[in-house]
Amino acid sequence: MFEPFALRGASLPEAWLRWLARVLAGGPAGTPPAGDWRAALSAVEAHSLAPLLYATLKHTAAANNLPADMFPALAAAFQASAARSLRMEMALERITAALAGRDVPCLLLKGAALGRTVYASPAERPVSDFDLLAPRASLAAAQRALAGLGYARLSPPADGRLGRWLYRYKAESVAMGRAAGNQGLLVEVHWTLTELPYYIEAIDIAEAWRAAGPAPGLPGAGIPDPATLLIHGCAHLALHHSRDLRLIWLVDLHRLVTGAALDWQRVLHLAETWRLGLAVAAGLDAAGRWLGTAVPGDVRAALAHLAADPAGRAMWGLGDELLAGRWWRRAAATWAAFDGRQRIRYAAWLALRAAYRPVEWIRR
Repeated sequence: MFEPFALRGASLPEAWLRWLARVLAGGPAGTPPAGDWRAALSAVEAHSLAPLLYATLKHTAAANNLPADMFPALAAAFQASAARSLRMEMALERITAALAGRDVPCLLLKGAALGRTVYASPAERPVSDFDLLAPRASLAAAQRALAGLGYARLSPPADGRLGRWLYRYKAESVAMGRAAGNQGLLVEVHWTLTELPYYIEAIDIAEAWRAAGPAPGLPGAGIPDPATLLIHGCAHLALHHSRDLRLIWLVDLHRLVTGAALDWQRVLHLAETWRLGLAVAAGLDAAGRWLGTAVPGDVRAALAHLAADPAGRAMWGLGDELLAGRWWRRAAATWAAFDGRQRIRYAAWLALRAAYRPVEWIRR
């Protein structure tokens, strides 16, 4: 149903998919399909939809139509998500304050941003870690700020010339909480929007910073504009999770599209200049087929034209963790897409990363 994407885990039966789609897109819930609701609930939870489904149904008569014990299970999932989101919010406040204390601006990405903008509360949009965007020149300072809060760095140091080269085609610095209150929490500080070297070269990240606004309740932090969040969401699916699609990510796209603030001309501008036309076209097509997400006809036509991009097709799914041999495939596709000077830089970076990798293994 979602080609060229593959759903995470066991797929829901078609009838349950269509019922979920209708409910989460704001349509009438009616009576859910017959069948094994426990298996359906397991799949709903795997796709991070249980808290949102509860919040959507709790004030409707449809809650009475659910199989026995299903609504209490959804309520328990929402309560667990609310408790976790409260802890996560407290951790996020400490992180953004520590970054601001070192003059490191940051933008919230993915779930942390969407839970504040297109959902009624962060509890409806669970997150398991934090993705933040910071200027590339501030990565070392961001690493030190996180270390001061008890986060152990899992990525190379970003200090000095060596650090700049180690991150030339690496897009994030990862740290894990080791202190009370953040144990096991991953924080990923990005300086661009995707890990693939081709897009590290293609994306002018200054575009994202220029259009960002403040993050409510988090002094010093910001949130990208809806068009940037939409482009990033589509790129995240196409490049990193095409074989592991969670349905909550399509709900993210649907809510961004149906929000009043989306600027379609900016979406097309970013899709073209960042060379992500195929990713955006495919992500919106999947959201349209599942949730009925409506895209203006002229926008669909423009995206179809941008999607006819051989380089974009070659990059499809190369960040997927489930892709066998992804490192070699990524290197080959990147080499083919780069010009001469880019190839020299990329080859030098590959050699440096290979030399540094044993140090990373020992550290991890």
